[in-house]
Amino acid sequence: MTAPLAKRLLLLGWDAADWQLMHPLIDAGRMPHLKRLVERGTIGNLATLQPVLSPLLWTSIATGKRADQHGVHGFVEPTPDGTALRPTASSSRQCKALWNILAHEGRRCHAVGWFASHPAEPINGACVSQLFHVAPASATPEQWPPQAHAVNPASLAEDLAELRYHPAEVSGAMLLPFVPQAAALDQRDPEVRRLLDTLARRLAECISVHAITTALMEEQPWDFCTAYYDMIDRTGHDFMVYHPPRMAQVRGDLFDAFQGVMNAVYEFHDQMLGRLVELAGPEAHVMIVSDHGFLSGAARPATPVGPAQWHRQYGMFLLAGPGVKADAALPGATLLDIAPTVLTLFGLPVGRDMEGRVLVNAFEAPPEIMRIDSWDEVPDAAYEAHRRETADDDPEAAAASMRQLVELGYIEAPGEDVGRDIVRARAAQKFNLACTCIDGRHPARALTLAQELVQQFPEEPAYLVFAGQAAISAGDGAALGPLVEALQRLAPTHPQLPMFRAFHHWLRDDVHHALLHFEQAAREGQDNAWLQCRIGRAYLRLRMWRQAEQAFRRALRLDKDHAEAHYGLSVALPRQGRLEDGVQSGLQAIALAHDMPLAHFQLGAVLSRLGWYERALQAFELCLAIVPHFAVAHRYVSLIAAKLGQHERALKHREAARRALAEGAPQPVTD
Repeated sequence: MTAPLAKRLLLLGWDAADWQLMHPLIDAGRMPHLKRLVERGTIGNLATLQPVLSPLLWTSIATGKRADQHGVHGFVEPTPDGTALRPTASSSRQCKALWNILAHEGRRCHAVGWFASHPAEPINGACVSQLFHVAPASATPEQWPPQAHAVNPASLAEDLAELRYHPAEVSGAMLLPFVPQAAALDQRDPEVRRLLDTLARRLAECISVHAITTALMEEQPWDFCTAYYDMIDRTGHDFMVYHPPRMAQVRGDLFDAFQGVMNAVYEFHDQMLGRLVELAGPEAHVMIVSDHGFLSGAARPATPVGPAQWHRQYGMFLLAGPGVKADAALPGATLLDIAPTVLTLFGLPVGRDMEGRVLVNAFEAPPEIMRIDSWDEVPDAAYEAHRRETADDDPEAAAASMRQLVELGYIEAPGEDVGRDIVRARAAQKFNLACTCIDGRHPARALTLAQELVQQFPEEPAYLVFAGQAAISAGDGAALGPLVEALQRLAPTHPQLPMFRAFHHWLRDDVHHALLHFEQAAREGQDNAWLQCRIGRAYLRLRMWRQAEQAFRRALRLDKDHAEAHYGLSVALPRQGRLEDGVQSGLQAIALAHDMPLAHFQLGAVLSRLGWYERALQAFELCLAIVPHFAVAHRYVSLIAAKLGQHERALKHREAARRALAEGAPQPVTD
């Protein structure tokens, strides 16, 4: 261990917080506490993972691992006896979270409200589960006993329960900062009543989390305190449709009444932040992260979609404290980088089984990074005992938490057929695991899981569609063909069919016909930044550089932070003689997605054409750090090194290229 940079660290989770909404509020002086942290800290986007579902993502933030490693695969799971469903339990997590690691290393830890944290864990401090602050249907402000196993140590449960706020305690005056016209609204209108009730519940839960967190910070010693606030995300699903500018389908009276809710929610978080930073003290490090952003403005869906489709691919990151760069921007961060960075702040080694990197560019001086094979191999009696224990479930508390998920559209309401519900829940877990495998570059495993779902549910188009997507990710045209035929028989007008036909041609190198189907999909209402990138990539393959540029620019009009579109421009622009513009596009792609090997490769190729050889070598070396057996990249390094007189380096990379091809290592396809 090295001397820690952080004496204490406050890690706040603001679900769905998005710089696109916060920057205007900061500039307008409406989030002063966040502004002060921004001015003395480092900020950036935080690239999310797939699937964009909160239990998986927040567990990845806490562990530094994807869902296929940490074991949390959904919102709900069957109970151990197989008789019901419950929110995914902390015992289902297959690896240690930050609070387990830090507690084992002697740090006093508090963890409040995180997903998959029930039953609460013993962590050399206080752990409060995500069920503790959610009021069951039968609870009243006077009769709301603390749930069993929701607080550890249990001796704190009664005192912390007194801090919870029941939705019935939210007065009309408390809603006025969010809905100034609330008193004038027609409460007989079912939609008005639903929205006000929903806002009251979200506010009560947020107040509860904040009260519990501040009490622990003020009354209990701590080195690491983390709390999860979900109000931005949960109110977003109900109120972002009313955020300006007005959407065509939104009632005018509801827009007038509720258009300020989202900004008010952000301002409320800023007010809470002020108190949290005050309690943490001037020497503390403060980190704020979100698991994803939230679509706003013209990017909002115009037709009803699932809740996950409202999530933007970039959350937010902020770190402030001693030794952190002031008023600085950090490109290329991902959710998987948070745990390694926290461990390094505390002078602890990073697990080699953690995929992310330490965000060294956030610091004034690069911190020393140590490594350990895996924290899960370090004996920890408290953690292992918790894994073995099976606490009795609290059906009423579980039902309250699941009611929230039903209201948001994440799960179906449980029915009378419990067996069917359990089968569906296990299928959802398998589906989410397959999505994780695609995102984590294990497409063959994803395809196997998807085909199992098709076999189990042969009459459900959704699983055929997903299996087709998995086959595309795996580059398996032989698997895709039968899936397209099955979908054609089952749902001949399915909107995904043009896309699948396009990829069926693409995987057989019939780029011309693939392009025709991609463009058909765009015309038929499937248009988005990802599809425009498919069109752009097709034009690149056809060496139609100007048309490719136009497609990638259309993608950026739909999503200005689309890394692949910037990468596509880094290919198309140099082919038209605009080398320096290509460099700028390549740098933007890397800033948004640092782990995109082709973006580094293309940047190196353009830099070498400009004669900027040292910078080109850096780009190629970063590419090879991600894909070590990339023969063409090795060849580029060899040629440039020879040109610079670095003959030993040139020989090394020439041999690496030869060996990669001789061993048949899979090679990325360059555009």
